[in-house]
Parts: sequence; structure tokens; C-alpha cells
Amino acid sequence: MKLIKKQKNKLLPIAIIAVAVIAGAWVITSRSGKNASTALAADQAAYDKIPTAAGKANFVQQSASLTKPVDPELVDLDSQIISCAPNVDGLLSNNPTTGGSCAAGPTTLASTTGLFMGGQCCGAMKDTVDYHANLQKLQAFRDTPNIPLDPMHTPIAMAKYWIDYDNATTLTPAQQAIYDQAYAISKEKPCCCKCWHYFTNEGIAKKMIIDGTWDAQKIAAYWDASDICG
Repeated sequence: MKLIKKQKNKLLPIAIIAVAVIAGAWVITSRSGKNASTALAADQAAYDKIPTAAGKANFVQQSASLTKPVDPELVDLDSQIISCAPNVDGLLSNNPTTGGSCAAGPTTLASTTGLFMGGQCCGAMKDTVDYHANLQKLQAFRDTPNIPLDPMHTPIAMAKYWIDYDNATTLTPAQQAIYDQAYAISKEKPCCCKCWHYFTNEGIAKKMIIDGTWDAQKIAAYWDASDICG
């Protein structure tokens, strides 16, 4: 009998520990479930606020279909005007519209207030390392007025100015030779596709060539640092 009592006494603490472990695991699981639900709700709320179809498509990729949090800086970039349209005139109307991108189709915006022409038109950015490196490189051009030093946040009016300048300007053969040299040197060219950013950068290059401000090397360096593709 004494042996049985001793065995019972030994088993009792073990049973208590086991119950405590199970209870703790239940609490952790319960909290994890709540945290996951909260994170999922936050992702859905962020997704709902993104104004363009392309931005929403990028966010879905970055969040693995709304199952993991997205860097707030990426959410901000997703929330800009993402478009492959070759001009921005549609954004200046009373019912602003923007063309689609490789990620998704066109969008009619409620307003363009507080929005900039953005990037990621050819694919979702997964981290901001290259973006920050390019922002640093663009500081070399800060003394040149009226050019985007953060191409992912290009003011609509600035993009229109350079697109209109590009459309209205024809280079002489000598000037075109400088442009062609810059085009051959650059990895990115004016942009990866002939979108609003391509013609903005083309207009900037034409102006700098005509004014004698930049040579081909400097134009190529600017184009490469202003990559917005994704």
C-alpha cells in the first residue's frame, strides 16, 4: 500500500505539469490565432485602400495572397498611380482614369489628391533595397531643377510637363547622336516599357542635350538610377 501511495504521489506533479503544458499550448494557439486574424484583417484593410487595380495586384503578391504582413513602405508605393499609359492626361480630368499595367487593368480614380505617378508597372517590388540605393544615386542630380529625384513619387504635373516637352521636341542629328549613345550605354534605357515614365525620361534627356547640361554618360546614369519597373 505504501508503495502505491508513493507512486501516486510521484504521478501527481507530473499530471499537474502536463495539464499546465496543455493549457499553455492552448493559450499560445489561441493568441496566435487571434494575432493571425488581426494581421489578416489589417492586410485586407490595406488592400481595400489601394486605389488602382495594379497596386492591388502587387499587394497580393507581396502579402502572399493576404497571408503575411507587407512593409509599410511597399504599401505606400502600391498606393500610388501605377500605370503603363504613355501619357497622364486622363488623370487631369474630372473623372481621373489611368491605363493598366502588366500587373492589372485600367482604373477610374475617385481623386488624384495626394497621389503621385508610381512604379512597379511591370512587377511587384519585394523589398526596397535597390529602391533606396537608386534614391541615393539620384542625389547626384539634385542641382538640376524640375526632375524627379524619387521617380516612384513623380508629381502628375511634372510627368505631364516632360511628356509634353518630349512630344514637342525633335533633336538635330548631332543631338540625336548623343541621345543614341546614352541609349546604348544605359541598362534601363528611359524605362523598361514605353509608359509615362519612358517619355518623361526621354523628355528630360532631350532638354539636357539641347541645353548642353548632360552628356551621354550622365543621361544613362540618370536613367539607370530612375528605374521604376519593380
